[in-house]
Amino acid sequence: MKKLSLIAVLVIIGTVTVFAQTPQNGIYFAQAPRYSGGWRDQVVLQVQGGKITSANWNAIGMGAGLPDRKAAAKAGKDTSGWAAQAEKAEAFLVSSQNSSATSVAGVTIPVEPFFALAKAALAAGPVPKGIYSKDGWYYAPAPAVDSFQTINTAIVTVVNGTIKDALWNGILQMKGVDPSKIITSAAGKYPMQAPAGAWHQQAPRAAEALISVQDPAKIAVKADGKTDAITGVTIQVKDFLTAANLALQGAK
Repeated sequence: MKKLSLIAVLVIIGTVTVFAQTPQNGIYFAQAPRYSGGWRDQVVLQVQGGKITSANWNAIGMGAGLPDRKAAAKAGKDTSGWAAQAEKAEAFLVSSQNSSATSVAGVTIPVEPFFALAKAALAAGPVPKGIYSKDGWYYAPAPAVDSFQTINTAIVTVVNGTIKDALWNGILQMKGVDPSKIITSAAGKYPMQAPAGAWHQQAPRAAEALISVQDPAKIAVKADGKTDAITGVTIQVKDFLTAANLALQGAK
């Protein structure tokens, strides 16, 4: 009887451990801490019944005028074949439920970043429901060139109706430099002096502010296109917010 009781206890403990590790239903998100090869990986998972039922491995890029990486592939702006390979990795994760894999048959791109982000997403917990109706990666340019020879652009990542990431970039109309404003500024070739830092240092702060408030309309803009609402941002933000608002029309 004692042996049977011990076995029963072990079975119960094992069962509790399994269920404690089972992810709850919801939508999960994680992104790489930095860009690699000009792209920043992002992963979105959906969990139902304790299992991953869909996986989306995508990326946003620093290139001028680029939407998300999968959209760029469809538009012929990324011909590396990465998107098709990513889809195979996604299918493997859903079918195997194995986020510890180090390779996938038929996939030649490194898959470790995908599985690492899948684990990170599950560890972070489900994304709370936000104000937007549709999920996805939304890109838009501002409708006109600003006074700094730039067409401002925005890519906004929406997960479970919540803005989880935003990228402010610009398409420079200047000659002799990379048309990506981020890349040119980071290379020290964008002629701007500001006490709050170079353009590529200030732009992410504005993007983080958008993530914080979730709605471009909630960031007050002055008549000169600047804002007092974001610490460390002295550059004009009006056209970024305009581009973000245009991008988010697809999420409403």
